[in-house]
Amino acid sequence: MPSILPVAVGVAAATYLLLVALLHFTQDAKEPSSISDTIPFVTPIINMVSKGGAFHRLMSDGNADSRDKYNLPIYTLRLPGSRMYVVNSPQLVTAIQAQFRSLSFTAIEANIAANLLGCKKSTIDIISADVTKDEGYLMSFPKYVHSALSAGPGLDAMNRRAVQVLAKSLDEWSQKGATKIQLWQWARHELLLASTEGVYGPKNPFRDPAMEEAWYTFEPKMMMFILKLFPRIFAKESFKAREYMVKVWEEYFAAGWYQQGSELVKARVKINNDFHIPLMETARIEVAGSQAILTNTLPGTFWVAYHIFSDPVVLESIRHELSKGVQQDDDGTCTIDLAHVKSSCPILLSTFKETMRMYSVSTATRIAMEDYRLNDQYLFKKGSTIMMPSAVQHTNPSVWGDTVGEFNHMRFAPGSKRVNPVAFRGFGGGTTLCPGRHFASTEILMFSALLVLRFDLHPVDGKWVAPTTANSSMVSAMPVPDWDINVEMRPRNNKEWRVSFSGYERGMEIAAEDIKGATPNAEH
Repeated sequence: MPSILPVAVGVAAATYLLLVALLHFTQDAKEPSSISDTIPFVTPIINMVSKGGAFHRLMSDGNADSRDKYNLPIYTLRLPGSRMYVVNSPQLVTAIQAQFRSLSFTAIEANIAANLLGCKKSTIDIISADVTKDEGYLMSFPKYVHSALSAGPGLDAMNRRAVQVLAKSLDEWSQKGATKIQLWQWARHELLLASTEGVYGPKNPFRDPAMEEAWYTFEPKMMMFILKLFPRIFAKESFKAREYMVKVWEEYFAAGWYQQGSELVKARVKINNDFHIPLMETARIEVAGSQAILTNTLPGTFWVAYHIFSDPVVLESIRHELSKGVQQDDDGTCTIDLAHVKSSCPILLSTFKETMRMYSVSTATRIAMEDYRLNDQYLFKKGSTIMMPSAVQHTNPSVWGDTVGEFNHMRFAPGSKRVNPVAFRGFGGGTTLCPGRHFASTEILMFSALLVLRFDLHPVDGKWVAPTTANSSMVSAMPVPDWDINVEMRPRNNKEWRVSFSGYERGMEIAAEDIKGATPNAEH
């Protein structure tokens, strides 16, 4: 009886040769170069599973062998039945963002909505219709929410409400004296309540601790829903949490409580009404609305606080520039104006943006709706996926210099070396640019400002240790810490503090699209 080993080796060799031939004959020479194909169609899967969210960064890491080996502005990953084009070049990112119809994000949104939210087929049909046309639901959405999230009365009202909630809560913490807290749990609770109060108003469902807990249960398992990995079976608690939130949102909308909320939530109800989406389905869609409000804000606040208080130089620099805007009355009451924090604290803003650069792991994604030739150079096959990982842009030494791997709180401050604004992807860009970035940024900056002015934070163990982030959800735009930090929060004085809101309607320069002339007019 012949040995099975030679047979197995022969089969493996034949399979390998078949895969090599298949790759060769199906990879167009005009497509971006294919990499990670030692075993065609298999090696990319192995690498993505083993390296997780770091895969794309490692494929373009300036200090790794991979950069020396490939050094590509864009490359192809061939997967079984699909193609993935990964973009490293900021110039190509800009070009891709301009082609928002041929290279569509809304087509991806429609698929995510179908899997994540559990909407009825009739609702998905509405959401999925005309995904590249201006009259379609998803292409219309930015127009509905634009005024609520752009500089003006709608955004001012949300900012005012959220900041008032934060200020009141810090008043209460100050009255407790020195208190031990777990920084991550504490910060995410404070910002979750403030964010949702700003959006949903006095009937905010997140005032109920059960709603807050449901969110924390659902969010880490969202990828199970998106990929249709049988969440009802393998993520039972998350499935129950989603359905619980849907019921709460049904009550909120049925009672008309959204009328007391922000212009943003009213706009989201209006687009659903205009497209004849029933109230029960609006409740399901609002689960995604909550995610958009919270995904960057909660972890972003934690990491900004960590980098401010763990470095005495950063802390004193920010405290000094903030103190210039503090007005003290004869009775000792201190007032800080929101306009001062937003317009006259460049070190705080730079620290915030550097935090976003260091930690953002979001990936802007597009689907090629047709065979498309980018810049008359790179061919994108119809149905392929284009990925623009922010971690790749944020770790490119040719853009950020030799200190790319170090936290530099002055990197974005006036006088520092200017870089291509498109390389900063903390809030995405183009059609995936976060419309709520000014709301989120204002919350994080104002909370950080009040914390710096009013409190000292000291680690209970005596030393600040940066948590790892290996266990974060795959859908997180910013990773959460793997462990919490026990700190003692001590009030710096017993003075009464107030926040004033003078007229300041100019938006901050958070993304390239906020900077005049930084992106082409064609970009959408």
